[in-house]
Amino acid sequence: MVGLTKKGIAKYQEKKDEKYFQTLRGHTYDALKILKKYLDEHMEVLTTFCNHWNISQETFLRNLFIAIYLHDIGKLTAQFQRNIKEGKHSSRYPHAYFFLHLYPDFPTNKILEEVSVEVLAILGHHTQLYKGIYDNEQINPPHFLYDEIKNFVEECSEAYQSLGFKKYFSFNKIALPQIESFSILKLREKRNKLIEDCNRLNRSNEKIRLKSVFSYFFSILQICDDYSSVNFKKFVGRYEGKERLFDAVMDDPSQYITKIVVENPLKTILGENQPYKFQWELFKSVPPKVFLFAPCGRGKTEASLLWAVECLKKYHKNKIVFAMPTQTTSNAMYDRLCRLFDKENVGLYHGTSFIKLESEIGEMIGEEEVDVKDPEEIQSETFKGKVFFKPVTVTTIDHLLLSFVHGFSQADFALGNLLTSVIIFDEVHYYEKLTLEHIITLIKLLERMGVPHLLMSGTLPEFLISKFNHYPVIKDEEGLEFVPFKIEFMNQEMLGEGNHSIIEEIFTNFKKGFNQFVILNTVERTKSFYSLLKPLVPPPYLVLYHSQFIFEDRIKKERTIMEKVNLKPFILVATQVIEVSLDISCDIMYTELAPPDAIGQRAGRLNRKGKSWKSGNVEHYLKIFKTPEERPYPKELMRKSEKYIFDYLRPVSYKDVKAFCDVVYHDYKLEKGDFFKFFVEGILFGRPYWELRYSEDDPKSFKTREEKFQTVEVIPKDIFEKKGEKALSKRYTARIQLYRLLEDKEDGFRYFYQIEKKIGRKVKKYWITTFPYSFEIGFDFKSNSHRFLNII
Repeated sequence: MVGLTKKGIAKYQEKKDEKYFQTLRGHTYDALKILKKYLDEHMEVLTTFCNHWNISQETFLRNLFIAIYLHDIGKLTAQFQRNIKEGKHSSRYPHAYFFLHLYPDFPTNKILEEVSVEVLAILGHHTQLYKGIYDNEQINPPHFLYDEIKNFVEECSEAYQSLGFKKYFSFNKIALPQIESFSILKLREKRNKLIEDCNRLNRSNEKIRLKSVFSYFFSILQICDDYSSVNFKKFVGRYEGKERLFDAVMDDPSQYITKIVVENPLKTILGENQPYKFQWELFKSVPPKVFLFAPCGRGKTEASLLWAVECLKKYHKNKIVFAMPTQTTSNAMYDRLCRLFDKENVGLYHGTSFIKLESEIGEMIGEEEVDVKDPEEIQSETFKGKVFFKPVTVTTIDHLLLSFVHGFSQADFALGNLLTSVIIFDEVHYYEKLTLEHIITLIKLLERMGVPHLLMSGTLPEFLISKFNHYPVIKDEEGLEFVPFKIEFMNQEMLGEGNHSIIEEIFTNFKKGFNQFVILNTVERTKSFYSLLKPLVPPPYLVLYHSQFIFEDRIKKERTIMEKVNLKPFILVATQVIEVSLDISCDIMYTELAPPDAIGQRAGRLNRKGKSWKSGNVEHYLKIFKTPEERPYPKELMRKSEKYIFDYLRPVSYKDVKAFCDVVYHDYKLEKGDFFKFFVEGILFGRPYWELRYSEDDPKSFKTREEKFQTVEVIPKDIFEKKGEKALSKRYTARIQLYRLLEDKEDGFRYFYQIEKKIGRKVKKYWITTFPYSFEIGFDFKSNSHRFLNII
């Protein structure tokens, strides 16, 4: 195999102090094998995409083949070849950038006349395209291996013939480049010309078209390049022979091309159950854009999945994306979809999804951790979720929005995959004003991009429907008439004077064997109420849940709740974190006053699937109590909610809940928002992602949610002392109110301190807090500081 070095080396892998290499030809052929498999499986998807944007399919395919063939040709420099043989990086010899020096006027026929998306895709395949790309790099003039470059280009026709691309497009050869002498200045001029071509597009339709065509083209190139590399790494991992230099090693490209086929959707999704009328209507009509209005517990999720599976076939798409309101809801939906479609077909991504994925692969024995056997598997699964690689992906609305505005390093890769997806927006009414404004703009973009989408809700307020009057609305008319609970408004606070009667009532119901949920609007009030019940109710039957547990404990808490909720009697004390998260049900609910949509969501956990508020010997009550303050909700919204609640003190249906929402939100106005501005700025050469977000959960210039109550990420000191540096992981962090840290700063930091850890070239800082922490209640802020006693 020594002769193969004349074609250049592209990949390096080390195992047990041995170095293994793959030739440029081998890596390229493996990438093209993945492309061929993609076309074999998803040709209708690609055809539909090209037709939607009125571009030549023949040109798209030919240029995609050429781009993948040439994407690493910039590695044919003496310096890169020397460095890779020594196992060194070549940061001063960026091969993707050097491609601009080598490419001919390629291709002769561009996909888009205005901009060469082919060249841009190669330029950005190792770093997202952004304003000033490669400006700050220390780039050294390379020595190009011109004979190797010439030979590699001439052999392109051989790859076309031998790998069987003739069935998809015609191809002759690539014109050899007239390579001029290398100059950093000329290289920058070529890059600037590409940027100018992009900026010359003024109309929003042109920009959306450019973004879409580039992203889809780019995503296929990335799949082929990334998983050709992954395959070589796997090959080396299992190889036991003596060879150290390899050509193509790809045996089964199908493992990198995802596809889901549901032969019998009704059987797969509904099991032995017959579809409700609204489920059947959605399943048979399959509109490309639609609102779904059905009560909690009536099978909205199943209806949306029936729609999505049929959309894949009718509109020639290849992925289903579920956009959820929170990380907790995402975790719960992931578990649900894994049971339906098998775990290997389902991805998950949000700011802490790796913790959930670790919990799936690792185990806990008592309180002792069992190390995850293969952390690379976690990393791989997290990446697949991040870029929507799998046939089904569950994510948060935040990550979906960030995919459209260059909000993270693989955003264009992710967007390319989204463009061939169908997207389900769950509980779309749940979001606060800013996020709703973003979603409305996003939905209008999806319409223009030809991406089917469904928005579902248990209350579906008119102010949202009015934004999309041309969308059909499919309703569960039967379920909306059910009367699952009766509302009572209690003219007192849960934690006010005389609350002993509430505690006694809950304890009496507990002894009768009822499941009861108690929901308060703030974390500290949930802790206070929990402490009142604790002396009466044994711990196995009483659980406290809120948002300020460390992430690992939140997952354990969710599992505990799911296990115990079916073992009556059971009492859950929680914040609104359970409103749209867990598929659980209680017999009686006690809640503080909240806006009507939140009330409806909470009530969705009461007598779930019930048709009448009376069933057997149980009367299902939603008991609403006054609250000492509006937070976390807007004052005017709370004022209206209390004013109109008196019209609904009776057995109510979800149609009544919707009416309650509509009267409270009658004057609610949604503005245009700034999402489209960020989208346009990030078409290709916009701001880099680190100027938009500090991290997935920490906004900078682009915010996906309102920041009325800022939080900070902290690690409990007792966990840090127990686990050492292992505690410096997201799984051991919790988010608490920022004001606690700021007030402690004024006192000279009595309860917080910072530590640093070097990660590569960067130094990351972590906040440690000395406030006591436990799995049972979270942080005990009262034990250390009396001045926090009355602060919520």
